[in-house]
Amino acid sequence: MASPAARRLPPPPHPFRLLPHPERVWFRVHKFDRATGDFAPAAFNDSGRGWARFSPLVNPTTGKPIPTIYAASNEKAAIAEVVLHNVPTPSTGYLHDLEADYQALLSLSRIRSPALSLVNLTATGLKAAGLAASDLFDGDEDDYARTQAWAQWVWESMPAAQGLHWMSKRDNRAEVVVLFGDRIAAGIMNDGDSRPLRAYEQIIVDLLDEMGAGVAPR
Repeated sequence: MASPAARRLPPPPHPFRLLPHPERVWFRVHKFDRATGDFAPAAFNDSGRGWARFSPLVNPTTGKPIPTIYAASNEKAAIAEVVLHNVPTPSTGYLHDLEADYQALLSLSRIRSPALSLVNLTATGLKAAGLAASDLFDGDEDDYARTQAWAQWVWESMPAAQGLHWMSKRDNRAEVVVLFGDRIAAGIMNDGDSRPLRAYEQIIVDLLDEMGAGVAPR
């Protein structure tokens, strides 16, 4: 359940800040059907499906989904954000069903973005806007309709914004972005490294161990 502070709705008390980001590599966990090529590493999600903190979003003029990509600054954070998203708190003693993740056709891909202008939702950016981290990041799935409204407001009110940038809630040592595919003319490039999630099993096991958790018996 979201706290009272986390139920705040847009607009922010002061403008969000746009910060430039150079071309760089990001990592994403996503479903990838290697037989058909569907959901390829650099493909934006334009299905309108999924339920995340800042997506799905809809273009109010066309009624069509706004294509988005979620990605993180390293492999561990990408795994923490997606594969281990629902690890409970406290997590000590929890056993994660890793085999179910493998059967879901999940892959971890390295992608490269062009130079971008992203809304700063880090601690400093939120402070500039008159917000606290709790306003956007305290809630979980039951609060996502509200936080999606914040991302929708950014898209509608800040036409120069090409996405959002913040520190991962699941691994706050790393950065996370959601990118607006309709505002990135140069596109996102597959950086040539996309492997099935199984190839990252040791990283997953190590992350679970950090949480005091483990892998369910197979």
